[in-house]
Amino acid sequence: MKWTSALALAAVVALSACAVAQPKLGPGDKAPKMVVAKWFKGTPVANLETGKVYVVEFWATWCGPCRVSIPHLTELAKKYAGRVTFAGISVWERDPAYIEKVGKFVEEMGDKMDYSVAADDAEGTMAKTWMTAAGEQGIPSAFVVDGKGRIAWIGHPMSDLEPTLNKVLAGSWNLSAYKAKRAKEQAAEEAQMRLNRQIGPLMQQKKYAQALKVLDAAIAKDKSLEKGYAVGRFTILAKVNEAQAQAYALAVAKRFYKAEPMYLNQLAWFIVADDTQLKKPNHKIGLQLAGMAADASKRKDPDILDTLAVAQYKTGARAVATKTQQAAVALAKKMGRPAPSIAEMEQRLKKFQRGGK
Repeated sequence: MKWTSALALAAVVALSACAVAQPKLGPGDKAPKMVVAKWFKGTPVANLETGKVYVVEFWATWCGPCRVSIPHLTELAKKYAGRVTFAGISVWERDPAYIEKVGKFVEEMGDKMDYSVAADDAEGTMAKTWMTAAGEQGIPSAFVVDGKGRIAWIGHPMSDLEPTLNKVLAGSWNLSAYKAKRAKEQAAEEAQMRLNRQIGPLMQQKKYAQALKVLDAAIAKDKSLEKGYAVGRFTILAKVNEAQAQAYALAVAKRFYKAEPMYLNQLAWFIVADDTQLKKPNHKIGLQLAGMAADASKRKDPDILDTLAVAQYKTGARAVATKTQQAAVALAKKMGRPAPSIAEMEQRLKKFQRGGK
């Protein structure tokens, strides 16, 4: 994932507008019914049968992170075949003709999406009764349903899904402990949303110094907030003092994000992107961040390699940048990334080869 300056600022502002509804569905509750418009692949999961374990995952055709998590779900579906049923439900589709769009997406994914797949109905029943009811505002999101038909776990499919399934299947999953943990996490999210609603209006009014003051006061009161707000703080600080902001980006990268390539990549791209809003981007810092992201991802993410190549080029290492970009293009093609993304990478490669600006 790459953020431009404008996108990062928009994210901070957008968070302030989100209302946090009190969740009605949580761990230990009976799983809602399966109500979909159409099944596109696999065996339809019309009912959640007692005695069986399910993973009900929510995604959308427009969701980039969903595309990344789908092959992982396919791997898990194969690993747990006969023991766990996987169902992916497309929700929050923006196109009125979404049924056709979902069908085409599933067809294009082919073997990478090899489990039961359906689309929510026109009323958004699945989104309302599962996602909204559980207070889940982002996708991809997965729900584990245990053999008693209860919600056992809710979270990102790339996080603790597999270890959770192992415990649920073994009968060792501590539902009470997880319920308490989730309640604590949701209380923290609620507190963050209140803070966002303070910061958002100030950002919209371009009162960046005031927004920074409010955020820093909150972090001073609760230092655990800083990691979650570090990227946002960097974004705001960049509007107040660019040099300090870029130094801060490198500092928090080393403190918080050494093993989190996506965050490192966001920070690097903010600095080295052609459309950065920084008046004096420090490309050397951008290169350090991009290098950290590449190392953390073991050079297996084409988007991160693309960022690294841009950083290398902008610090004068044309030959190295060309080689890195060639690797990024090859990996993007191998992973089946969208054609527009590959074309953009190839265009950058040509620029590096000819030495253009």
